[in-house]
Amino acid sequence: MEPPSYEEANLHAPAVGTRAFDTLPPPPYDTSIPVPTTPPPTYGEAVTVQPDPFPVLTPPRVPTDVTSPSQNNGMVHPVTQIGTTPSVSVIRTQPVAATQPLPVAVAPMYLTDSPGLVRCPHCNHVVTSDVKYLPGKAAWCMCFLLAAMGLICGFCLIPFAVRGLQDAHHSCPNCRNHLHVYTR
Repeated sequence: MEPPSYEEANLHAPAVGTRAFDTLPPPPYDTSIPVPTTPPPTYGEAVTVQPDPFPVLTPPRVPTDVTSPSQNNGMVHPVTQIGTTPSVSVIRTQPVAATQPLPVAVAPMYLTDSPGLVRCPHCNHVVTSDVKYLPGKAAWCMCFLLAAMGLICGFCLIPFAVRGLQDAHHSCPNCRNHLHVYTR
């Protein structure tokens, strides 16, 4: 069976439910775009300069080249008032010194894997602990696990180079006594 010709297909009514797919054709290209009656604003009108929300304030200065009225024959300039001693009050303020709070020394049992501020129980000084990283249980367990998986040719030694698997041994820099061991 052959499909119907174009003329025969147009004679039949469209199938039910195809009205949802009917769309209007696009507008013709020769339609004109409406032109606004007023011109756009100028650059100066469009861009307004906002005042600086954080202006830099400078303290007033006392001019150093003020001449006395006796040198000017008693004449004083009406605008600049040069010739008289200006009555400018200068407020001298102390500079603000912002300080950080002092660090608080922690007990040796609260030391982690990084150096910390601690009061040494041996010499009673507040010091920042020295840290030495040595392989611990986590590094050895990972080494045996990698060896059991068959990574014997040096790959099982990688955990000994990973700092995250090593224990942190804290000591006092003054008296060199042992403070704490942070284990993984």
